[in-house]
Amino acid sequence: TLAIFVCAAISIAVLLACTPEVKITGDAEKPIAINAEINIHIYQHAEEVVDDLYAGLDDEPEPEPDSAFVRVMERFVAALSISSCEAAEQKSQAYQEMKKLFGETYTKYMKTGYVGENKDGYVTYVGKPEKCDPKVAAAAQEAVKKLNAARKAFYEEEAKSQNTTVAEIQKTYAAVYAAKAKGIWVEVSNGKTYEWKKF
Repeated sequence: TLAIFVCAAISIAVLLACTPEVKITGDAEKPIAINAEINIHIYQHAEEVVDDLYAGLDDEPEPEPDSAFVRVMERFVAALSISSCEAAEQKSQAYQEMKKLFGETYTKYMKTGYVGENKDGYVTYVGKPEKCDPKVAAAAQEAVKKLNAARKAFYEEEAKSQNTTVAEIQKTYAAVYAAKAKGIWVEVSNGKTYEWKKF
């Protein structure tokens, strides 16, 4: 019996030593929300998506190849890369459409001050370029409609795949777009209401 007692004591000591410390703050009488990890996962996924949307948009254009041989070699390497990446994760049609429209809208209208990121995870026509061109303004407003429709379809797809609400997806993406903004208008809270600021 002494041996059993000693083994049990050692086992308890090992368990206590290996158990991570968990600090709980807040009102001990209220239940603690358990969806923190899910929200963090959604945010991290949204960061990856938005980083991919921005990838290459601010890069300087590469100089043209100097020879026909270089161009042929580049096409050959590109073809090999495509075939070797067939096993990679395939993006949905909703994502592809959103990415295409985001690239166009960002380059033509967001960086020039016509369009900004709003607090709901969508884009809004803000009309704040240095010089407003009526034709460009009209085109920007049309681009807003198309990109928002693509984002809506993507958000619905995201909500379904991550087993959450569209509202949660919108809120998360709005936060990520605001955090990633550079040189564009963003609708942010000032504590009392929302206002447009350029980041």
